[in-house]
Amino acid sequence: MKERCLVLIKPDALEKRITGLVVDRLERLELDIVAAKTLAATEDLIRKHYAHLAGKPFLESTVHYMMGDYNHIANHKIIAFVFQGEDAVKKIRTALGATNPDNAAPDTIRGSFGKFDKVADVVYNCVHASDSAQDAEREIALWFKPGEVLDA
Repeated sequence: MKERCLVLIKPDALEKRITGLVVDRLERLELDIVAAKTLAATEDLIRKHYAHLAGKPFLESTVHYMMGDYNHIANHKIIAFVFQGEDAVKKIRTALGATNPDNAAPDTIRGSFGKFDKVADVVYNCVHASDSAQDAEREIALWFKPGEVLDA
């Protein structure tokens, strides 16, 4: 089924300068990039994105992580992509690997580039991807304005 998936390159990936490596691996999935931009993530945007985590003890650290507070990233910079194609969500999430890099296969993006800092209790997993086609539509509407996403 042809669907879309939001992909966010997170601050730890930007700090490591591995955006190109991540995008290269995702492009090998033969999906189309139908939107891409660099933006300054606001706290409000991140809280809306992670609304499903309301009340969780790790929400605050997630917000600070996504704003680049744990990295040396100016202006709360994040790079957002929309990929489109057959089974886009499943393909991308498989390529990313488990959310916790310690549990991700070594040949996945998170297994290759992520880490879990047990001392700070922060998961540096480099990349976000929507977990369903329905969630992708909600997330894409948060990160992209109408007209910014093309059709493949």
